[in-house]
Amino acid sequence: MKFKFIASHSLTVREEPHPHLWRVDVSISGEPQNGMIVNLQQIRSAFDAILLPLHNTFLNENAALPAVAQAAPTCETLSDYLFSAFDACLQAEFLPHNPTLQLASVEVAICEPDGFEWGSVRRTRSLIAPQA
Repeated sequence: MKFKFIASHSLTVREEPHPHLWRVDVSISGEPQNGMIVNLQQIRSAFDAILLPLHNTFLNENAALPAVAQAAPTCETLSDYLFSAFDACLQAEFLPHNPTLQLASVEVAICEPDGFEWGSVRRTRSLIAPQA
């Protein structure tokens, strides 16, 4: 699933606030149940709701983001935040309908408002289980 939003940020390498087009690419996995892994219209709507508070904002001052993402709103910090937020949404709203459903990855690309892409970062589910 692909999403996009416009938001500005400021970084130490360029301190004046400036806008970007942010592209978000989300991949899910799981075993189909009744012909589908998940209802794509419902999941798109749920993920749109997570992204809505970021639209047309100054990310450095956006209270919807964790402190680390506000301090440095980059592809790295945004992909970490969105992976966590989307994963929590899947767990709460969609996992009861398909217990095999998993968030596979979230990629965030930073682009100029005209669409030129500077680059992207993909956050994936860790393949290594946490050690107890």
